[in-house]
Amino acid sequence: MRKADSLRRWLTACVPEFKTHPDRLQIYLESGQIAARQSRTLSFVYQYTLKALVTDFAGDADRLVIPVLAWIEKEQPQLLRKSDSQPFAFEAELLDSETSDIEISIDLTENVVVTSRVDGSGYDAVHPEEPDFKDAFAGVAASFTEVFAGNESLTIGDGE
Repeated sequence: MRKADSLRRWLTACVPEFKTHPDRLQIYLESGQIAARQSRTLSFVYQYTLKALVTDFAGDADRLVIPVLAWIEKEQPQLLRKSDSQPFAFEAELLDSETSDIEISIDLTENVVVTSRVDGSGYDAVHPEEPDFKDAFAGVAASFTEVFAGNESLTIGDGE
């Protein structure tokens, strides 16, 4: 799934420990489902819970939570518009006075638009970008991604 790879790249770029200790960040998927209806297209939606397990994390949890919120703002912005104001869940095990294991759970979807090729040679699958809600609320200028990118364009993926 594209978003699992995207989160790994993003957290590795934002949290220096993951560059030197990549084994401390484990990404896996649970409760995966496919949503599809018989229609004129073969398009469907991946639905799953992404789990990010961070082991032996030292320091303030804000160093992890803020990058995750910035990633959500780009990759699944609907989660920041939920009526319960809870874009993701987490659990933590305090290992000692300085380190903990933290598991983050994010319910994600990935749309896949499938189109048949005109020449009959198969199909093409495209994962469209998520909608941009930046101007959804008049007068609200706060953005998690601005923490990392300022006025520069934020690229989470690998040039997508």
